[in-house]
Amino acid sequence: MKPGNEPGEDFDTRKVHGAIIREKSEPSEKFRAAPWWLKHGIYAPLAMWGIWYLIVASGGFRWDEYSEGYFRTFVPETTEETTPAPVSNDPKALIAEGETVYTAVCAACHQATGTGLPGAFPPLAGSDWVNGTEEKIILPVLHGLVGEIVVNGETWNGAMPAQGATLDDRKVAAVLSYIRSSWGNSAPPVTPESVTTLREKFKDHAPWTAADLEAALAE
Repeated sequence: MKPGNEPGEDFDTRKVHGAIIREKSEPSEKFRAAPWWLKHGIYAPLAMWGIWYLIVASGGFRWDEYSEGYFRTFVPETTEETTPAPVSNDPKALIAEGETVYTAVCAACHQATGTGLPGAFPPLAGSDWVNGTEEKIILPVLHGLVGEIVVNGETWNGAMPAQGATLDDRKVAAVLSYIRSSWGNSAPPVTPESVTTLREKFKDHAPWTAADLEAALAE
């Protein structure tokens, strides 16, 4: 009996078993259906995210629109003209606007308190010019004022620059209304219409002198 053979066997079991061990396994198909947990745990959320992204980033599916990350409400274009809100000529509104204009344009010379600067700029507080006729203060603001003037009995000799080119009629009326109601002054407010009338009447006038102004107001 050959080594490795059992009694009654006529073949070498080691050779047979060795051949079996060396034998490769049958090939199997590698592509299999994804397990259910992969479908529901990854594919489903990914599909939901894709739908959401299309809605958000589509820009309404307009050819001329791209709005990543934001919803947009499309409003039909209209050619109707909107009527601007009417501007109030209420004296309180004018005075409030006038304070802003005064701070930006006038306060450097006449001071925030309206007291002016001795020897340079006359006071506005308690001024007979400020509390006089509105024409007497509108025209110097529009066209400027040069030469000697008398304010509250005191003579001043200087120059006031014209503001008509930089301030529209409403701003002129507003700042004068503020001046005529501040620091103890109690004159009536100035209306934009009054400024417009005088601007047109004395269009392109040179800076006034006190004498020219008195003569124009006496006409």
